[in-house]
Amino acid sequence: MTGKDRGRPQIVSLAALEDAAGELFLEQGYRETSIDDIAQRAGISRASFFNHCATKSDVLWVDADTALDTLEMKLRNGVTLGEALQVVAASHPDDRIPLVATQAEAMGLGPALAESAGVRVARLQAAVASAGVDPGDAWLVTGALIGVAQQWATGTSPRTPLTDLLKERLTSLQSIVGSKTRATLF
Repeated sequence: MTGKDRGRPQIVSLAALEDAAGELFLEQGYRETSIDDIAQRAGISRASFFNHCATKSDVLWVDADTALDTLEMKLRNGVTLGEALQVVAASHPDDRIPLVATQAEAMGLGPALAESAGVRVARLQAAVASAGVDPGDAWLVTGALIGVAQQWATGTSPRTPLTDLLKERLTSLQSIVGSKTRATLF
């Protein structure tokens, strides 16, 4: 046994886990793919899978959850919503399009998509609402942000930068949102 063979196995990255799951979902379908299948493809144990994701559907949302974590952290640190959104958009790799946004039908996600997406939508809305926007504008802003993400993910190549789409969409909201919302977005 060499030094490489001893000790703990390499830690799999969350992106590698997401890639393994995406491949399997496209090959076998979401419902037919088990957590054990994903763990095996990623080269980790079932228990290690749960160190990264609480549910099978969580692996669909790695990028979204990372973006939400960053957004919430920025807002807790006193950054305005508009600035925090620009940081999140700028930090997302242009070449990493979440398969859930483009291949949901091919993966056979069905109701699992709606359920797992709803958790993220509610989390985004809570972050927006906590940022000092007018209460009546929280869902309007949330919907606009989801629209931007979907437009970017499904756009044709060359893809318009996410930061540009975000700025354009937020600017279009400027005349219809309340003064508190404008203050936190611009």
